[in-house]
Amino acid sequence: MTWLGHATASIEIDGRRVLVDPLGRGRARQAGRVDAVLCTHAHVDHLNRWTLRGLDRDTHLVVPHGAGAVVKDLGYRQVTEVTPGDHLDVAGLDVVAVPTRHDPGRWRKRDAPVAAGYVFQRGGVAIHHAGDVDASDHGVFDELGKRFALDATLLPIGGMLPVWYYRMRQRALDRGVHIDPDAALAIAERLGARRMIPVHWGTVNLRLGPPSMAPRRLTQVATTRGLGELVRVLPHGGSVGEGAPSDVVGDRPGHADRGDGQADHGAEDPVVAARGGVGAVADRAP
Repeated sequence: MTWLGHATASIEIDGRRVLVDPLGRGRARQAGRVDAVLCTHAHVDHLNRWTLRGLDRDTHLVVPHGAGAVVKDLGYRQVTEVTPGDHLDVAGLDVVAVPTRHDPGRWRKRDAPVAAGYVFQRGGVAIHHAGDVDASDHGVFDELGKRFALDATLLPIGGMLPVWYYRMRQRALDRGVHIDPDAALAIAERLGARRMIPVHWGTVNLRLGPPSMAPRRLTQVATTRGLGELVRVLPHGGSVGEGAPSDVVGDRPGHADRGDGQADHGAEDPVVAARGGVGAVADRAP
């Protein structure tokens, strides 16, 4: 597994490689040739048209049910919509769309398109990518933990704003649409995963605190609770797993690719544009 920034990750099992939630053309291209590109939900920092247009479109694009209309004009060889519970065969890799907890609306809160996570399985290996997770009921992850023997899970830890903001939102009426590091660690335990890789931090940083705040909190809580071996914090571009070249390569958190910073202004979304981060390359597509 290689974390490329924000929720973007490439996952390779037995020579089959997929790219999840690509954000930023330069970063996404670091994944190289992939057998499929998958998006977990329709928010512009996870299903990003500007980034998708910059990838090789002679591949399989997988999006949640209802999001096909957002990408139908991009020219991908094959587009498949999935609902949690669906199985796909991607070059011999078993891809399972699984439930998650997150507001799925693209521009505002609504019930569609749906949001999903993915479990990738082959040869006795199982890797989970949760996409985004909100602060609602996390019981769904208990069920996933019973269903799958997960070697690793990639979980969001907030990271765009300071940790205190997400903790405050969890106590507010709406409970917030992103979890904090403590909640992510609790979800990893619910899943029973052997390893947790934190994502969704340090790339789209709104400058109200250091980008490293969220992973520092995660490491502190995990160590205090005797779960230090569970968590592996990767730098941007860092890899982990059998055959990984290194888990300490990559750039500084919050450091954007030069190419990503050259997006035309029409491709930028003022809501998610992050000063200096990959999030500055979101699109305005409805």
